[in-house]
Amino acid sequence: MTLAELQAIFQRAVVAGDDDLLPLIRDSSRTGRETLLGVYRHAYAARLVEIVRNDHPALASYLGDEAFDGMARLYVAAHPSTTPNARWFSRHLPRFVATTEPYSAHAELAELAAIEKALNDAFDSPSDDVLTLEALATVPPEAWPSLGFTPHASARRLDLTTNALAIWMALQADATPPSAQGLPDVERLLIWREEMTPKVRALGEEETMLWGEAAQGVAFGVLCELAATYDDAEHAPLRVAQYLQTWLAAGLLTTATRGGWSADRCVAEPETSWLRETGDHQRA
Repeated sequence: MTLAELQAIFQRAVVAGDDDLLPLIRDSSRTGRETLLGVYRHAYAARLVEIVRNDHPALASYLGDEAFDGMARLYVAAHPSTTPNARWFSRHLPRFVATTEPYSAHAELAELAAIEKALNDAFDSPSDDVLTLEALATVPPEAWPSLGFTPHASARRLDLTTNALAIWMALQADATPPSAQGLPDVERLLIWREEMTPKVRALGEEETMLWGEAAQGVAFGVLCELAATYDDAEHAPLRVAQYLQTWLAAGLLTTATRGGWSADRCVAEPETSWLRETGDHQRA
């Protein structure tokens, strides 16, 4: 047997629970080969549980050590590691919690996991350049109706049905979290990275709608039309401009692109990328 073959057998024994390695292990004077191999298996699983905990400290704090470790071990068994990069090991945790009893009976658990996953993903997203208000000030007035925007790579949306955000915020402040409860309406979150810091912010219904369209490149003029159909048509352009200013201040946009838009189909004609503000941001 070559060293590579032995290593492969050892890896299967530790990771997949394969017992082909047992005949190759000698019993010690104190214990048997099953116990000796079990030490490595336990250490491997414990390390994966630690990775899940590091990715989800708020959920661990909310559940408590014993309950969290039990949940994490079930996750380790259900989702064996498939990549050498530990960063992605816990990526399935929100869905696992949402679909696995008894955790699925408590919706705030999956939503807490989803908040933390989104924040982790935002932190690790590429470092895009950031569009500034000063750069947009150079746009001629006649160009604004056809001006579309590109969202920062870190931006992602999340909808909650429980008060998981309030629970998460209390845990971040080392305060006692409120009791879990369902919400009368969906709480809409926008999560992104501002410079090197992941951020989360609740959105109103109108801003959620406009951000979703703007993130798809829909032009400023069309955004104003959408806002006018939503509420108070007279002040719709002002509201869109205020949302835009908020997004710019938070570093949520990277480019402004001028294109021709068909109002009936909202489909861009061939675009000309003509405005991009650069920044000195490092990859997270």
